Amino acid sequence: MNTLEERTKELEGLYDAEVIDRMIIIEQRMRDYFTNEEKKYLAVEGLIGTGKSTLVRLLATRIGLKPYLEQVDDNDLWKETITQFYKDRTKFGSSTQITLLHMRRAQAEQAKRFPRSTILDRTYWADRFVFVPTLVDEGLPKREVEYLEGEYEKFKTEFPPVDLLLMLKCKPETANERINQRQRTVEMSTDLKTEKLDKNHYLVKIGERYAALPKILEEKGLYTGPIVYIDQDTFRVTDGRHTTALLECIAEALNIKRKV
Repeated sequence: MNTLEERTKELEGLYDAEVIDRMIIIEQRMRDYFTNEEKKYLAVEGLIGTGKSTLVRLLATRIGLKPYLEQVDDNDLWKETITQFYKDRTKFGSSTQITLLHMRRAQAEQAKRFPRSTILDRTYWADRFVFVPTLVDEGLPKREVEYLEGEYEKFKTEFPPVDLLLMLKCKPETANERINQRQRTVEMSTDLKTEKLDKNHYLVKIGERYAALPKILEEKGLYTGPIVYIDQDTFRVTDGRHTTALLECIAEALNIKRKV
């Protein structure tokens, strides 16, 4: 299977007309597949600020997936929870993760009830293996960690069986720049609003754990399926060559073949 970078480079060497033909073909093939074939679950993961929601919306629109987005901009409970969390991550770390778990549980139930293929903005895997371990480093009490682990263990049987994982990656500096560009009030009042990042910065810490996440999932038997890696330092969601390359990578990962 070609990487996204390899396929993008190939498309960059083609004439515009050739790229447009491939774009039309792959979009139609995937729309037919996700409309008529067995239901699939796609999931997007990646560091804060890498553009997960933007990618979910793009794929939902282009190939006919039902999107399930994190409700961060129009959810008063979440705004209050995350504001407390950023003021004191250790004190409010556990309650924040429980709030997220309830949101993910409701989202998982909706996704499983929906009759067609879906795409999820985040999974509980990052909560369990990225954010909670980072909170442990910052002093989250052992009893709270044990409680969270028990809840995650129960939830793993409820979570949809992911068929394809899209892993977004980028430098912490890139994520930090995008966070500052989107100007979310709760983020702008925290240490995420900074230009200089050192090894102890929150984004750097969780970025390192995100890089290790696929291996952890495989070792624990939680996910052994295909992964498409998307380097957000170079991938341009508004570039037709880049998005066509991504759709072709997704089709190959899911073994979506052209009908003859």
